[in-house]
Amino acid sequence: MPYQKFQSADSKPRYSKGQISVFGINSIYPRTPWIAAWWSAAFPGFGHMYIGKYLHGFLLIIWELVVNNQAHINMAIALSFLGRFEEAKAQINQSWGLLYVAVFVYSIWDSYRCAVEINKSHSLAEIEDAPITPSAVSFFDVMILEKKHPWVGLVWSALSPGLGQLYGGSTVVGTFLLAWWIYVCYKSEAIRAWLHSFLGDFSSVPGIVDWQWFLFLPSMYAFAIYQAYTAVNESNTLYDIEQIRFLRARAEQLSHLPTAQNDAVVQVIATFEHSPFVEIVIHDIEKLGVPPQNIVALPMENLESQTHIIDSIHRVDGKSILDGAMMGATIFGVLGAIYGFVLYWGPIIWGLLGLVGGFFLGFIIELLLHKKKMKFVSSRKSEVLVEVTCPAAMQEALIKLLKSRRANGFVIVPQRFT
Repeated sequence: MPYQKFQSADSKPRYSKGQISVFGINSIYPRTPWIAAWWSAAFPGFGHMYIGKYLHGFLLIIWELVVNNQAHINMAIALSFLGRFEEAKAQINQSWGLLYVAVFVYSIWDSYRCAVEINKSHSLAEIEDAPITPSAVSFFDVMILEKKHPWVGLVWSALSPGLGQLYGGSTVVGTFLLAWWIYVCYKSEAIRAWLHSFLGDFSSVPGIVDWQWFLFLPSMYAFAIYQAYTAVNESNTLYDIEQIRFLRARAEQLSHLPTAQNDAVVQVIATFEHSPFVEIVIHDIEKLGVPPQNIVALPMENLESQTHIIDSIHRVDGKSILDGAMMGATIFGVLGAIYGFVLYWGPIIWGLLGLVGGFFLGFIIELLLHKKKMKFVSSRKSEVLVEVTCPAAMQEALIKLLKSRRANGFVIVPQRFT
């Protein structure tokens, strides 16, 4: 969150905090560099998508699909884990395999480097208090920066990768992931294998599935869930940052105006979450006849909170600990699919079991590493304080208005007489 005093609108910031367009929402959000590097190692392109460099990510994902398939990397990996080393060596197309190595290493290195640079840019944008345009209207779409539930994005991507991204406002990313998921499922015969697995026909599944294409799915599935969750968090944070700047700008513009005086006045203080209702209630109070300079609306600085497991719409401050859980889900999802080719339940069932088991194993490791008391879901935080000085005759109408606009609570300041 911005920690510097609002900068004058006369000076144009050099560093952007985020951008909203018909193509989606993106932001200069501080990401952990080693997590970006790990996702690039799991699948080239994922690390760049994690840090918001979507064009780089798309290019590297397409490269991975083409070169990995030509070199038969996935088949060689699966056979190696099954102990069939000679067969693995025979599968590799050396000409394509040699092309694979350099770009794979580059993907890991560059995602780490870019995450570091983005973090620097974020710090400079915070200092400058760069503005953000909260909406974009075009012939094709209406994009509005709004607060959403991170777990809803997670669930939609769990049902079908890409849907969580569309929910979060990333139109191009969601379309790409959804199309890619459909294509890879088709090439790997995953849907037919899924049907046979859940009908109990386990013996026929290894013969149905195309191993080379199927091993793309666990990494893609886990990343799509994780990226949808983090993207909604970042969009919510961007909304908070934009509204904080608006409120500070408003306070600065009204600070030079004298407060209207009245013999019989009341002061009402209310708290709100960051949402469109904050700006709506300000305009509604002005319509009641309260002068703008008598309405003080400012963001509150919250004290440090406990680490939590799941972010909510009420608090998204990057302190949740699902990174390790999703990494574990990816690793064990891939291993489950590989060993499922030779185990009785087949790659579908074992891949899902590995995904779930890896998630909980990674989650437990995260808990052990933090070694502190945690909350399961992030708690509600005080975000915006609105103070209204108005004639006593308006008190009832004002309180009714605050309730209708979802104020968290309010208090009428008692008058002191000397």
